[in-house]
Amino acid sequence: MKIGFLVGDIANISGGSNVILEYASRLQDLGNEVVLITPGPVKLTYPLWHPRLGDLTLRPLAEAEGERFDFALATWWLTFFDLWRVDARVYGYLNQSLESRFHAERHYKLLNRQTYSLPLLFITEAKWLVEFIQTLQPRAQVLYVQNGLSREHFPCVEAPPERSGPLRVLVEGPWGVGFKGVPETFEVLQEARAQGVVFDTGWLSSGSGGMRPRVGEQVVEPLERIPINQVHQVYRQYDVLLKLSKVEGMFGPPLEMFSQGGTAITYTVTGTDEYMVHGHNSLLVEPHNRRQIIQYLRMLSTQPAYLAHLRANALRTARAFTDWTSSTHQMMSGLAQVHETGWSNADLRPALAALSSVRGAWQDDVWRYERALASMQPTIGAGEQVLLERYRQFKRSRLIQGLKSRFPVHLKRSLRSYLVRALS
Repeated sequence: MKIGFLVGDIANISGGSNVILEYASRLQDLGNEVVLITPGPVKLTYPLWHPRLGDLTLRPLAEAEGERFDFALATWWLTFFDLWRVDARVYGYLNQSLESRFHAERHYKLLNRQTYSLPLLFITEAKWLVEFIQTLQPRAQVLYVQNGLSREHFPCVEAPPERSGPLRVLVEGPWGVGFKGVPETFEVLQEARAQGVVFDTGWLSSGSGGMRPRVGEQVVEPLERIPINQVHQVYRQYDVLLKLSKVEGMFGPPLEMFSQGGTAITYTVTGTDEYMVHGHNSLLVEPHNRRQIIQYLRMLSTQPAYLAHLRANALRTARAFTDWTSSTHQMMSGLAQVHETGWSNADLRPALAALSSVRGAWQDDVWRYERALASMQPTIGAGEQVLLERYRQFKRSRLIQGLKSRFPVHLKRSLRSYLVRALS
């Protein structure tokens, strides 16, 4: 089978990209022809953040348009709008989360919901997403494949490492992605330290944005852009992962932490039910219940027996969890069954093209409508509205788009963070 994955920023570290690379490379190992279809040419930076990235074929979308695929799979909601450009027998969506929740802007949310408007082949990692997709699109074929835990990159330890000294707390995630909750996590840790809770802090990040948060007197230096095959060494140094994401499809980092003999404290977001059990292998908190988080940190720092109980059960959970080989065989079986039955949704291509053609204009129309509503109950003045409109046009100019394409994502994020701090 020839399978095309339409990807976004595959060259930089993210949990979503890790999932794509695991499936794509392992499907290729099983004898399929796999292509990662990128928006434009990609320049990889060595050493690669994921060792399997170098084994895969990357092809710009403009070149892939002339090829025929058995399966064309969107992997990020914006790539859905490019599916029509690829000639395929089956159009699908490797859907890892309800991505409209990544955006606060109403027009992005509404546009994102269009990705569920057609009966595609949906492949998803969480039971809650299966239920959501089947409710919105009952005619779609939905394949549930639970993400695996890499035995290669996260080999389970024999036993939770022995500890002495204070509780060791690890924060994980990029600074500048709002729903990941990293700034909020450091605020909670600062409050806990102010209330006398004793612990040490570390930070594993795919992008710190140049930030150096403080917890008490400690300046926390980020462990940044660590290759995935070295991440387990970081997890192994800590007792508990404190991850306060507000949006998830299926958590990856807590499970990875479990494999190294640690436990986790997280919010009760979607996806926690895949393997996290409160009081057994982890601690779950209602969103924004900071007081409870601080109480849990105090409990783990003063009750080593309970911490050992959580860590031991977390390791058992990781050992029993499916691996990427099993997950990929399950996906392969599902795709092969669709392929062998001759099922096709190629007739959706004109509808996919229609949705793509209205994306830009429709988005602008919604934005202008929202601006008109705001003008009826103004929160900013007319002059500011003019400036915003001109700024919007400036950002879309050929000059700015050309400059943006020349700089790597992490450099743009660092520059943006620096400017925000300077202007503040």
